[in-house]
Amino acid sequence: MENYLNLMIIGATRYDIDGNRGGSLWAYSPAEADDDNRVGNEVMKIACDWKHIDQLRNHAERLPAMFTVKAQMKAGQGGKITFKALELKPQEPIKKTA
Repeated sequence: MENYLNLMIIGATRYDIDGNRGGSLWAYSPAEADDDNRVGNEVMKIACDWKHIDQLRNHAERLPAMFTVKAQMKAGQGGKITFKALELKPQEPIKKTA
C-alpha cells in the first residue's frame, strides 16, 4: 500500500554493509490535534534507498524542509508499522508577501 506523507525532513543517514546499501530519513510531522495522547511533533525514521540520500544532498542548505514522500507501508518487527520511501519531492517554500 502506497501513501503520500507531508513531512519535514530534518536529516538522513546511509549505510553500505558488504554491498548492502540503504538509508534512513529522519522526519517529523505535527501530532493530530484531536489526539489527547500526543503533544507536539511526531518524529519518525523512514527507510529509504541509497539514491535518496544523494537526492537530499541537493537540498542540504534548505534542510529542514517540507517534502512529499511517497512511501510504502510495511509490517515491521513486533507488529509495528514501518514506512519505506519510494520517492521524495521537495515542496515549494511559502513565499512571504511584502
